[in-house]
Amino acid sequence: MTAQASRADRPRHGHAVVIGASVAGLLAARALVDHFEQVTVVERDELPDGPVFRAGVPQSRHLHVLLGRGLDLYSQLFPGFEAAMVAAGAPIVAWHDALWLNAAGWSQRYPSTIRLLGASRELLEWQLRTRVADRGVRFQTRADVVGLLASSDRSAVTGVQVLPRPSTGAEVQDLPAALVVDASGRSSKAGDWLAILGYPLTTEVKIDAFLGYASRRYRIPKDFAADWRMLVLPPAPPSTRGGVIFPIEDNQWLVTLGGYARDYPPTDDEAAFLAFAKDLRSPLLHQAIRNAEPLSEIRGWQQTANLWRRFERLGRWPEGFIAVGDAVRAFNPVYGQGMTVAAITAVALDWTLSDHRHRRGHDLGGFARPFQRLVGRHGADAWQLSTGEDLRYQTTEGPRPGRLGRLAYRYADRVLAVANGNQEVQAAFLRVIHLQDRPAALIHPRVLLPALAGRRAESLDDPPTASISRQPA
Repeated sequence: MTAQASRADRPRHGHAVVIGASVAGLLAARALVDHFEQVTVVERDELPDGPVFRAGVPQSRHLHVLLGRGLDLYSQLFPGFEAAMVAAGAPIVAWHDALWLNAAGWSQRYPSTIRLLGASRELLEWQLRTRVADRGVRFQTRADVVGLLASSDRSAVTGVQVLPRPSTGAEVQDLPAALVVDASGRSSKAGDWLAILGYPLTTEVKIDAFLGYASRRYRIPKDFAADWRMLVLPPAPPSTRGGVIFPIEDNQWLVTLGGYARDYPPTDDEAAFLAFAKDLRSPLLHQAIRNAEPLSEIRGWQQTANLWRRFERLGRWPEGFIAVGDAVRAFNPVYGQGMTVAAITAVALDWTLSDHRHRRGHDLGGFARPFQRLVGRHGADAWQLSTGEDLRYQTTEGPRPGRLGRLAYRYADRVLAVANGNQEVQAAFLRVIHLQDRPAALIHPRVLLPALAGRRAESLDDPPTASISRQPA
């Protein structure tokens, strides 16, 4: 008997409800399906039958990066996921196929095990929806969750209140559940719902760098002959402007331009969009797209603040309810961390439910609060990385770093300057930003000693070619 079959034959809990068919919601549903008799995802949109845009995810028109650890975890949760995405046209991009102009200059291109999935959000969500549906997850669409059901003493959430859409003339319906998972994103009402049930108000931390970005799809030119597949030109203070070219399905580039401190790229004029691209720290992005065929309109986005609802700090928490994804901690999307943190959380949910069932059987008592604290810990490294970069701008609003934080910035700058010309240090740095290792890995002696020695990489006037692949003597 296979491990999967053995697991499926185990006794299960009753009904689980997931609020929202977001990426975090779909991944949570995948984790739940092995532990509950029925899993229902309640979604306010009508879900399309294919990889197409839906109004409830306006940000899907922009760049979504699945970091190195994320790709590994998606394949763990959904065996065959990577092959299916590639068959659907999504390219896999090795990091050494990227040109990266970071704050310390051009990075040398060393062989790397880091791989990224090049895909639109629409294609990714469609693949996830298809795969969880194949496992028996049910979708209740065109429905708003408007409140929580609770036990008579309000110590446990026992389901959700659902209002069909359109709501005119519709009646609220009760949907009982043994576990409710809020994956409704930044707009989550979880704090309000818990307050109605008598739980403490939730503290929120917000750090806003006032980043805005604009994206457009282009056909990759047939005569494009550069030796890179991805171009990464992040802003570096005092510069506020940056841009990325990322290959996605159907032989397309998804091009995103961004500006911090309200230096937003234009969305209403093609010439102005190209002029913004021309003003980046390197002319390569502008040169690549100036004669490329546009395949979409220019779309803007400005809801990029880092937001952390500190649920894990509440002294009281109901049984039968947890929150995940952006409903708990929303990152500045420019760093591409959200979809990977959602996968880390889903794997943790699966493991924690297995452990709890081993100890308590069908009784879910004592599960929710410890898991909510675990959610708080799992995204802490990504939060540190994203907010640390955003707080480099004096115009950023939010709690400023203390003395230790400022020392960490200076040390990170030294590591990056060395990493641009040191293969081992660069590999360690990349593993941290791709969430494969914790930031503490950067104080390992193999990183610490070169960084303290201050042997910065030689500054490159031109971007490196792919042939530069060995540690300099």
